[in-house]
Formats: sequence, structure tokens, C-alpha cells
Amino acid sequence: MKPIPVNNKYLISIQRPYLWLVSAMVVIMVLSLLFWLTFDYGRKTGGFYLSETESQIELLEAEIAELQKQNELLNREKTKLARDHSIEKDASSQVTKTLSDKQTQLLEMKEELTFYRNIVAPSNSKRTIVIKKIDFKSAADGLYTYKVTLNHEGGKLGAISRGMVEFSVEGEFADGKIERLDWSKVSTTQTTKQQRFGFKFFQDFEGSIRFPEGFKPISIYVRVLPSSSQIPKVDEVFAWETLISGGEQENVGQTENKTDQN
Repeated sequence: MKPIPVNNKYLISIQRPYLWLVSAMVVIMVLSLLFWLTFDYGRKTGGFYLSETESQIELLEAEIAELQKQNELLNREKTKLARDHSIEKDASSQVTKTLSDKQTQLLEMKEELTFYRNIVAPSNSKRTIVIKKIDFKSAADGLYTYKVTLNHEGGKLGAISRGMVEFSVEGEFADGKIERLDWSKVSTTQTTKQQRFGFKFFQDFEGSIRFPEGFKPISIYVRVLPSSSQIPKVDEVFAWETLISGGEQENVGQTENKTDQN
């Protein structure tokens, strides 16, 4: 008797397949929800709210724009103040210079007026020779330029005064030695100890000098030796420091001023 073969294969069938689909969708939704909750929690924790960030950016941009505007206003105000200050400074300097020039011009006109009065309307007094002006100015390379003006007062109108004039300088060397130097030793051009003059109204002596190294000038000596015995000799001494800062005889601090009547 043959055995009856046994069939070991089983057929498994899913009676409700849509349940698996629903379950898969539920799982996906749950996972999506968890992901969103995690992201939202992280966003809240980090403070990255887009709307708030945009609002803060707009606020900062507005503040920056306002600060830039204020900065421009301040810069314009600064420029205006600097320009006004420069204009005021220039105007003040110009006024000061103009005033100084006018004062100098007025002084020169007064001196010229007195000078020409003495020339065209001399008194009946005895003729004398005066040092009207003595002026020294510093130049380049240790040079000093000078101008000395002689004129006469009194006596006959139009008469010519003649004679010799001597210039010398007294000073101190570096070793403390005091010495008086003739003009020929300090003049930059060839000259003699005595210079001749002859004038009807006035005469200028001009030139430049340079002192020896280590020599500090103290006084300038001017001696006038008229040819006529009727005109007194003149010896005058001028302080160097006053000469270099002034020039007009009225402003010069003279250490000695004498007229030889012999």
C-alpha cells in the first residue's frame, strides 16, 4: 500500500493588506512629527526666529542710517567751523599786518616830514651833522646788511657838508676778550677805516658785514669828522641788540651820544 504524500507547503495570504499601508503611513507621520517637534524645539532653544531676526536687522539698519546721517552733519559742522576759524584767523592776521604797516608808514612819514623841514627851513643855529638813521638787518649765512643816513641841521640852506665817517664794532670773543674791530675787518666789500662823505641834504652808507667766528657784537660806533672846523665832530655808540631789533634813531638805545664842540 503506497503512502499518501504529505504536502508541506503552506500558502499565507494577507486578508487585509490596507492595514499595512495605514500602519506605514502612521509610522511615517509619527516620525515626521517627531522630526518637526525636534526642529521646532531646537529653533526655539537657539532663538532663530526668522521674523524676529529680520526685525532686528531692520532696526539695526535704521540705527546705522541715523548714525551715518548724524556723522555727516557733524563732519559738515566741523568743516564749517574750521573754515570759519581759518577765515577769522586770516582776517585777524591781515588786520594786524595792515595796522602794523600803517603805523610804520605813519612813523616814516613823520620822520620824513621832520627831515625835510630841517632841510628846506633850517634854523639860524650853527650847522651840525646828525645820524638820522641807522639800521641793521640779519641776512643769510651770517651776513648783516646795514644802512646809515647822515644829514645836517641848521646853517645855510644848500651848503655842502664834507668830511669822513668811521664805523667800528665792539664785541666779545669766545675766550672773553673784548675788542673793537674796524669796519674794514668785518665788511664783505673792500673798504677803508674812514669813508668820505659830501652832501647837500643827506647821504646814505649801505653795505653788508660778517663777524669773525666766535665774535659776539656788543656795540656799534659811528664817528663823523667834518672837514670844516665850524661843524662839530660827532661820536655815537649804539647797542647792538637794540639796533638789530629796531633801526630808527629815535628807537635805538644809545649807550653814548656826544658831540665834540672842538
